[in-house]
Amino acid sequence: MGSSIIFLGSGGARFVVARQLRASGGMWFRFGSTQIHVDPGPGALVRALSHVPPCNPRELDAIALSHKHLDHSGDVNALIEAMTSGGFRRRGTLLAPADAFDDEHVVLPYTLRFVERVERLTASSGPYRVGAIEVFTSMRHVHAVETYGLHFVYDGLRVSYLPCGRYFDGLAADYAAHRPDVLVVNVLRFADQMNADHLTWQDARRVVAEVRPKVAVFSHFGTKMLEADPPRLAEQLEDELGLRVIAAYDDYVLDIDTEVAAAL
Repeated sequence: MGSSIIFLGSGGARFVVARQLRASGGMWFRFGSTQIHVDPGPGALVRALSHVPPCNPRELDAIALSHKHLDHSGDVNALIEAMTSGGFRRRGTLLAPADAFDDEHVVLPYTLRFVERVERLTASSGPYRVGAIEVFTSMRHVHAVETYGLHFVYDGLRVSYLPCGRYFDGLAADYAAHRPDVLVVNVLRFADQMNADHLTWQDARRVVAEVRPKVAVFSHFGTKMLEADPPRLAEQLEDELGLRVIAAYDDYVLDIDTEVAAAL
C-alpha cells in the first residue's frame, strides 16, 4: 500500500471556517496500512465519511493535533468516539500538546478514556511511534497557544507539516533539518495587515525556498489568500524555485509516492 494525504479541508481562519468557504476537516494521512487524522477541525467526521471512497474512522491508528484552536480541533472528540466505536472499543493513539488536555482543554475527559494511548507533545521531541510511522515534533511555533509542527517518517519517506504560527528566524532551518520529501505549509494570510501570528505568502515562499522539499503543498487558506488565487501563486513559485508546488483544495488527494518519484 502506498502513501497519501487526503485534504478533507483546505480552509483556515475564522471567517473561512464560519462560512465554510473552504472545508475545515483537516488531513487524513495514509502510510501503508497506518492511518492518522491530523487537525480534525469542524466538520471533519462528516468530511471523512462523505469522501469517495470514505475514510473509515474505525480504521484510524491515531489522531494528532498541532494545536488546540477550533479550526484544528473542533471535531477531535467526535473523531475519538468514531475511532473507538463510541467508546466501546478502546484503541488508537491521541497526540497533542499538553494545553489541549489542561488549560481550557479541547479534549473532553470522557472521550479521553476511550483512547488506548495518549502522547503529550513537547518541542523538538520524538519519535512517537504509530504503527510503522515515527512522528517527530518541530520547535515550538510562535502562536497564541502551544503549537508544534509534525514530521512523519515512513519507510525512508519524510513528510513534514508546518501548521500555524508567525515567521521567525530559525523556523525554516528547523524544518530543513528534517529533510522532508513533502512539506505541507499552512499559509493563512496573503499579506500581514493585522500583525497576526500566521505565515503570510511571502513568509511561506521563504520557508519553501530554504527547506527545498521535493514537493511543497500549501493549504489552510484565509479569505485574502483565496482572493489571491492559490493555484496561480503555486504555479508561479514552482517556476521560480524549480520544484513541485501544489495549492490544496477540498478533497484533494496527494499521491505522495507518485509526486515524490516524479520530482526525482
